Amino acid sequence: MTPHRFTPLGRESCRVALEGLESNSNDKRNDWGRFDYRLTQRRARHLFDSKGEFNAAVSLVAARIVYAVNWLNLGAIFVLMGPDLGSGVGGLGSITSSFYVGIGLTQIPSGLLAAKWGPKKVVVVGVFASSFAVLGTSICTSVLEIAVLRFVVGAGMALVFAPGVVMLARLFKEDRSGLGVGIFNSAYDVGGLVGLLGWIVIATAIGWRPSLVLAGGLGVLTGMLVLIYVPRDVGRSDFVVRMSVLTAILKDRQLIFLGLGTLGLAVGNVVIATFSGYYLVHGFGLSPSTAEAVASTVVALPIFTALIGGRYYDKTAKPRMMMVASLTVSCGALLVAAIPNPLAALACAVAGGIAAGFGYTAAFAGARDLNRKESEYDGLTVAWVNCISLSGSFLPPLLYSYLADSSGYSSAWLGSAAVSALLVIPLLLMDEGFGRRQGQDRL
Repeated sequence: MTPHRFTPLGRESCRVALEGLESNSNDKRNDWGRFDYRLTQRRARHLFDSKGEFNAAVSLVAARIVYAVNWLNLGAIFVLMGPDLGSGVGGLGSITSSFYVGIGLTQIPSGLLAAKWGPKKVVVVGVFASSFAVLGTSICTSVLEIAVLRFVVGAGMALVFAPGVVMLARLFKEDRSGLGVGIFNSAYDVGGLVGLLGWIVIATAIGWRPSLVLAGGLGVLTGMLVLIYVPRDVGRSDFVVRMSVLTAILKDRQLIFLGLGTLGLAVGNVVIATFSGYYLVHGFGLSPSTAEAVASTVVALPIFTALIGGRYYDKTAKPRMMMVASLTVSCGALLVAAIPNPLAALACAVAGGIAAGFGYTAAFAGARDLNRKESEYDGLTVAWVNCISLSGSFLPPLLYSYLADSSGYSSAWLGSAAVSALLVIPLLLMDEGFGRRQGQDRL
């Protein structure tokens, strides 16, 4: 059978990604010894096999950027939404938790659908579903209505993530898949920066409802880009999800431990990104734009640290320690935020951003490396790790908002730090290498 470059989640794409490396491997190795952030045309030729693959990667990155805008912008503009909806920090916590329930519960179906149908179809459906739900949010009149639609937004985004990670990683040369994951994570942080900092400015200028219409419209546009520029993928007609394999993946201790460690990172990332702006406005009287400028640091820094982290992941023999160090820094960030001072909140966002860039890249590249089955299941292993992380992420917003209302903001930060610190333990129980030899041993 002739290999297809975009066979969904198939091993053929990995083989093709290795073509052409032998002829000038020494030159490429020397060139990649120096990490360059500029994605120039010359550099792109080293990363991709064709212009079409470059266009496909750009489309996926654009979709990921707007995906992040629609993930985080509601937390940024809730300070404007609250008075219209008659709600405060408790309403923000409920809406955020509903989103994480939706995105968490749909992770496994996302991986299974991508394995059977092909990742492009799943990504396109997810982008359109989440974008239309964002458009619907613009006409809501109550917290309950918004919570229902945020569940749909989360479910749609779940269909985008794992297939998108696998597609982008496989667009890159096989020995640079970590860089591909790093770029995908950096794209999220670019969008997060726009969602947190840019959207409060936009919403202040034109109103929060029109700003959500704009956000949903951009999502629909990126869905069209993926539909047009990412080549068609056809699911393997002979591929059937075997229950024995599915059960083995879901019971894999290494994947479960990695998912719990990633949840530890998510505690810090969710709490900092969601509540820092609100905390600075109501705790210290900062203007919404200034408060969100501080909060947006948690997604601004990973634009760079995720790229560095992806490059480091490809080289390191100790990815577990990369995760442990990242989670430790994230815990420290939450502890610092308990100091009632705006500068402490800034330090928290800076440290949290550094930890997120390295940690999430190691987590999702590691999930793919830990797949011991056919490569069609790559998306499922990534989805399973993300499912554990995101399903558990509905609790931190509820815990934070409860502690903030009952005991004050310092207690809320300390409680979040305690939960995050407990989740270092599963990482310490993992094997160090993240199954790096598995790429040669898969069925």
